[in-house]
Amino acid sequence: MIVGLSRSVRFHIWRNAGLAVLLILWAMVSAGCIETLLHQEKVVAPHITPINNAPAPPPPVYNFPFGRSSITLTMPVNGSVYAGAKAADKDVTVYGNVSEKAWVAQTYLSMMNDPDQEEFYNDLLARLREIRVRGNLTDDEYVELMTVFVQSIHYETIGENSVKFPIETFTDKSGDCDDKSLLLAGLLAREGYRTALLSFPEESHMAVGIACPGTEYRNTGYAYTETTNFSFIGVPPDGLAGGVVLHSDPIVIPVANSTKIYGRCDQTRYLHDVYISTGKRFTDLTSQADSMKNELETLKGSGNINKYNLRVPIYNALIARLKQNAEVHNYIVNHQYDRKGTYEWVKIHSIGL
Repeated sequence: MIVGLSRSVRFHIWRNAGLAVLLILWAMVSAGCIETLLHQEKVVAPHITPINNAPAPPPPVYNFPFGRSSITLTMPVNGSVYAGAKAADKDVTVYGNVSEKAWVAQTYLSMMNDPDQEEFYNDLLARLREIRVRGNLTDDEYVELMTVFVQSIHYETIGENSVKFPIETFTDKSGDCDDKSLLLAGLLAREGYRTALLSFPEESHMAVGIACPGTEYRNTGYAYTETTNFSFIGVPPDGLAGGVVLHSDPIVIPVANSTKIYGRCDQTRYLHDVYISTGKRFTDLTSQADSMKNELETLKGSGNINKYNLRVPIYNALIARLKQNAEVHNYIVNHQYDRKGTYEWVKIHSIGL
């Protein structure tokens, strides 16, 4: 069976066996070999065959925010490996009774860990480590650096296009949810973090799971990490592009059962809780402010100046609270590439909300 691994898995079953194939099978039956063939279980996943002397593509240049800094990252890639990845047949060949869950997992892992990409991973991680050293980043902040970098890559989806190898995603400076998730999981795993892919076939979505105490997404054992845009680790999205909402339990594809974990989910969950509460209060306070504004206009129009003057300070205090909630809410939305700084800022500016 030949299958294509794409944004939504599609199957292509070859049914037109020719006469030559039938004759070969008959010969195998006569030789007693057919039982072995029928019981063979094997998955042949896409793989990279480097194209010798292929020209190197222009080194991609990335500029992205991280913390309170702006990061620039650039790196040349091996032209032969990149060309081989682009030219690779992305269909999957499945022999025997292999479940869809099994062959999909094996295919993703094979594409992530294709040995011809190890030079690419080593070079990219060397540059990320340089940024870590310059910024004196902790283990948790280093996870955030890798995550924010991948989140900064342009997100695009083109219908039924095939999954990319991580070297393609990096060099093309664009990718879909599974492309970006493969890249991030590959980086985290090589730096010793306990990592998994979280696949949602029903919603045609993929994310990354990172071990983080106390924040397990739907009993997966991992904290949810979105790769399509800036978002905090451990905070699932309210919705995806096109209004899609994640409602199914993901297929967990372990990538690395290593010892390192992420330890700041308590802060990211706090920020998410404040984001939700300030949004709700803003809506409630806006309704109250509109009602009081109408009341003040009525008092002023009726000439009841004394009561009007008594109500104005209350209205002004209400507007001040409304603005404070809006400021905190919007700050969280716009600074999800800076967990540490946002947490410190919100702790101060959310007092009295």
